[in-house]
Amino acid sequence: MDPITTSIITGFASGMLANFSTDAVKHFFTSAFSIKPELESKLQDAKTPVDVEAIFREAVGVIDASAGSGNITIDGALLEALRGIRFDHAHGTVNIAGTIISSQVLVTGGSSASTGKTVIGENTQMNSQGTSIQLGKGCSIVMTGGASIKQT
Repeated sequence: MDPITTSIITGFASGMLANFSTDAVKHFFTSAFSIKPELESKLQDAKTPVDVEAIFREAVGVIDASAGSGNITIDGALLEALRGIRFDHAHGTVNIAGTIISSQVLVTGGSSASTGKTVIGENTQMNSQGTSIQLGKGCSIVMTGGASIKQT
């Protein structure tokens, strides 16, 4: 690991991750870089703490998808993340069907100012560390506006 990356990680460890030793945080990032080498370049190009936090979230196994004013369609997929998965329909549409989604925490739907729609269709399983939602043939869950489901 080069000195610039080490300096960024050390600063990050002493701030946001104060409960962990600098060596533990360095080890975490070294492991993440071996899986996704592009993260090291992104970290070196980071300009603000928000940039570093976004890279950290990417490294820790989070899927964060927002439809914005567009559409996200997931059909017949398997999605797994170590820490969390969030689908925010925002002002667009999220369609999920025939899919297995699994993570520690799952959030689907919209945030408080959302105007969009999420449709979870048939043959879909959504599993968190302590919950499971299974939709069979002909079943669906529809959320609009700020409605959401959080599974923990």
